[in-house]
Amino acid sequence: MEFKLISENKLKIVLTNEDMASLDITCEEIYNEDINTKRVFLDIYDKAKRLTGFTANAVSEKIVVEVQDRKSEGCYIYVTKLNPQKSDTYEKRYKKFYTSTKKRRLLYIFENSETLFEACKQLILIGYNGKSDIFVNKEKYFLYIEDNREQSLDLISEYGFLINNPFFGFYLDEHAKKILSADAVQAFSEIFK
Repeated sequence: MEFKLISENKLKIVLTNEDMASLDITCEEIYNEDINTKRVFLDIYDKAKRLTGFTANAVSEKIVVEVQDRKSEGCYIYVTKLNPQKSDTYEKRYKKFYTSTKKRRLLYIFENSETLFEACKQLILIGYNGKSDIFVNKEKYFLYIEDNREQSLDLISEYGFLINNPFFGFYLDEHAKKILSADAVQAFSEIFK
């Protein structure tokens, strides 16, 4: 018995005549719906999974099983996943999500509107044009700003404090009022000129 991973979505199983004799199965019987044939196929498939890492989720993916009779040499069994986009592993989904997200959002808190205005004014002077939102809550101001990987964003720390808590945005949504969105840095600096 031999297993070959042809691609991420296709597996080839080679059964010799000796393998088929020991399993008490023929090429034609692999398509049968009886319980013994299914058990034999599942045993073969489980062994293939362990040795090659090929998996298909029976609930979310459809698979096609093709049998090619090699007459006196045994048979080939091809197992193909029809929904490869759903078969991504957790690591691949995670990697796709985080590598496609080129810009992250940073959250700063300011003691009053004057310090926020100074920070926005400085950002406009250096040519910042990324996405930003401004929230207010009990005399405190919050600036959600898109990090476009410019070191010039470090100057915001001269006026406000970075909140290094990824869940603080949920707090803002519930307890603060958004006063400007989309291009808040530009709008806020123009309002308070």
